[in-house]
Amino acid sequence: MQDEPSSPELALRDQVFEEIERVADLAASYARSAGEAAFRGDETTMLVHLKQLRLCCLSMIKTYKDFLQGG
Repeated sequence: MQDEPSSPELALRDQVFEEIERVADLAASYARSAGEAAFRGDETTMLVHLKQLRLCCLSMIKTYKDFLQGG
């Protein structure tokens, strides 16, 4: 049977999930904005939002790997 995580481990896990949720909300906003810019044909704004979306995705993956996957 696996050991139950201690209270500090649970607190860290909760913080990690909260951070991923926060960044996911930002990513959703950037994705919507990129789509709207694409609809308008605004290439510059679309590119900015796509770059922001990419950084959000990379951040969430790094947070997951560093704190939940241990590596």
